[in-house]
Amino acid sequence: MLPTLFISHGSPTLTIENNTTTQFLKELPTRFDTPKTILIISAHWSTNELRILTNEDPFIIYDFYNFPEKLYEQEYPANNDINKVKKVVTLLNNANINIYEEETRSGYDHGVWSPLKLMYPKADIPIVQLSLPLNFSAKELMNIGEALSSLREDTLIVASGAMTHNLRDMNWHDKNQKPVNYAVAFRDWVVEKLENKEINSLINFEKDAPYVRQNHPTLEHFLPIFVALGASKKHQGESLHNKYMYGNQAMDTIIFKE
Repeated sequence: MLPTLFISHGSPTLTIENNTTTQFLKELPTRFDTPKTILIISAHWSTNELRILTNEDPFIIYDFYNFPEKLYEQEYPANNDINKVKKVVTLLNNANINIYEEETRSGYDHGVWSPLKLMYPKADIPIVQLSLPLNFSAKELMNIGEALSSLREDTLIVASGAMTHNLRDMNWHDKNQKPVNYAVAFRDWVVEKLENKEINSLINFEKDAPYVRQNHPTLEHFLPIFVALGASKKHQGESLHNKYMYGNQAMDTIIFKE
């Protein structure tokens, strides 16, 4: 049984950098078996309703601006898995969760290819992508994960977002700045609740967690964690990478082993 992951994917420049976080992501797949398929939900494909990418020949999307030219030269020619797409649709429909097939989206955003290029650089594992339905509550996002948990026999379920994500307050000039208090407080609260399986507190994080809006002026980078949480059996997570970048960007990857 494969784990589920919540990956803080950071800046797209991670793909062309060499630091402790890139080394961590490169080594992360050694912790579990190689999956046959990757099912990923990214903060960078947000929709009103739940959707699934059905493009049979996807390519990567450079959904960012004013970054180094080298970043726009990156390639990641991973394939979609249409048979697995159909299985995902069936599992969700059987759980009374509506999902729409998205035929017009061209491919994978950087929340998908940026971390996966570090983890699986050969791009030889098919990728199935779900959208992040912003109309869903945290509990409803957990229900998506629960409906898909049986896929973990051969599929790595990945939620790609950020433990903290306030771009307006980042120190872009110093990647190694000492982390600010509000980022540390929120990160530590989330990790503690995950370690102790305090699911109700996590579901109510907007009320219960410290400094929510300082860390997430908008919530799309945190919400994917609930899909990964729901797909785990014990609903217990462990942080594998307690590092910060730019002063307020917590780079945790959370693994749910059971």
